[in-house]
Amino acid sequence: MLAITSGNPVEIQDVLNWSRLLDQYGLASFGWGITWTDGNRLFRYRSVLGIRQDPTAEDALRGLLLTRGFIHLRRPSRMSTIGHLNAQPYQSPDARWAFAHNGYFARYREYVAAYQSELQGTSDSEVGFLLCRDQLSQGLSLEESLKETHRLLEGKANLMALDTEGRLAVYAGNPENFLYTFSVGTVHLAATSLHSPDHFIFDTIFPSAHTITRLPVGVSLLMP
Repeated sequence: MLAITSGNPVEIQDVLNWSRLLDQYGLASFGWGITWTDGNRLFRYRSVLGIRQDPTAEDALRGLLLTRGFIHLRRPSRMSTIGHLNAQPYQSPDARWAFAHNGYFARYREYVAAYQSELQGTSDSEVGFLLCRDQLSQGLSLEESLKETHRLLEGKANLMALDTEGRLAVYAGNPENFLYTFSVGTVHLAATSLHSPDHFIFDTIFPSAHTITRLPVGVSLLMP
């Protein structure tokens, strides 16, 4: 996953170029999606194809200038869940916030029955999305809701969420796939580390990155 916040708009082509490299080296390629906000509305694009195979992304996103948003690149824990209904990010029906998860929620089956009437797909991530919604409805902040969702579902989970006001929260919960925050020029980013316990992501994809911080497992924060 890749989160982006910037005071100056970032051209979508730069974001797509970074994401294609993350997809290539992360062996994802089973679907991808992007969500972003203009400060008033939330937008989303998803595909069941990998970002490097998607023939419509360039035209659909052409001209987009991004200030706050995130990308999800999918490699499903269960290959039988490949399909459009399981493509991320998930978005609330009122288009007020979006959610994405990389990893595997160990206890998601315990919540399937409770959410059966609302589930559209078959992914553990969708259970996480609905559970996170419930945490928000109880008054927790975006970053607190991500942390509580992982506490309840356990397992390995890197999470991101964005709302229409531009709050973008990231959560590190996978000790085998580090989550980093860093900057490239004046652009602030967060990205998962391709399951590679070294600095390959910075040596190869973001060589000009600075202010690099590896988030400890269990830490949730709002992007600047």
